[in-house]
Order: sequence, then C-alpha cells, then structure tokens
Amino acid sequence: MTETNRGMIRRSVLKNVKDNGAVQTASVEVADGVWRHDVEVMQPYGFAAHVPEDGALAIVLAVGGDEGDLVVLPVANPSARMGGLKENEVGLYNSGGDRMVLKADGTLDIKTGAQITIKTDAGVFITAQILKVEGDIEASGNVTDKNGSMQEMREQYNGHGHPGGPPPTPQMT
Repeated sequence: MTETNRGMIRRSVLKNVKDNGAVQTASVEVADGVWRHDVEVMQPYGFAAHVPEDGALAIVLAVGGDEGDLVVLPVANPSARMGGLKENEVGLYNSGGDRMVLKADGTLDIKTGAQITIKTDAGVFITAQILKVEGDIEASGNVTDKNGSMQEMREQYNGHGHPGGPPPTPQMT
C-alpha cells in the first residue's frame, strides 16, 4: 500500500467542534501533532449531535485521496457511550444521562433529568388503554371529559342547593 493510500482513511481525535453553520465542523488530528481545521463532520439524515470532545474519535476520509478535501464520518465518544442495549433496540442519548430507547418489544423508554417540552399548533393526541400520571396535573385551559367540562361541574355545584338551605359555601372557582 502506498503512503498516499495509507492516509486516505484515518482514525482521528476531534477538537474544536463547531455547530453553528450549514455543516458541523471540527479540528482533527490526522497524524501525531498534525491538525486540520474546519473539517466537515458528516451526520446521518434526521440525526444531529454535538459530541463531547473528551475522547471524541472518528474516521476521517481524504475524498479522492486529496488531503485537502477531508470529511469526518459520524463521531463516537467512548466516554459518553450508552451501552447495554438488547438486540433490535435503538437509543438516543447524551453525556448527561438523558436517553430515549426504542425497545425490541415496541416500548419507548424516555429518561431525562429535566422537563420534556412539546410544542405544536396541531395538538397532542394519545391513544392508549390507560394514561397514568404520578404527581400533579396542571392545566391553563379548560379540562373536559366525555360528560362535560370541569367548569360546568363547578357551575352545577355552585348553583345547587338543599331543601330549605342556601347554595354551598364556599363556592368553587
């Protein structure tokens, strides 16, 4: 194998990852002490990550054998890797311990140390046999079930009376 061919594919350490342009770039060490800067990091469609640089490794390709035209294949970081997946499971994760695993049995397992925010103009629909919530439920809008709204229940309660007695106090608001 010629020296040119040996440099076409290399295992490299990444530093200075930048994720603020049309493509993500990084500095890569292509040989001991030899760095190339602003090298494009290729990422699979539909997936984006900004890898922690502490131990980030990648395969670097010299496109067409040209050392001036390098690209970085998807990056790994063994120090932050999520392991323990079973066959046919897929996971998304970060170095903070947050994760989402599509399990082999069809279960979606989400774990995060912070809140989950969903924003949509179309609504969120859940079809399930049961919805269980541990903790409080808060709503800034109306709450309704198949028999009516919570506001209708309050109005009915506030308006009812007992024979010979006044409406209930305190009133529900």
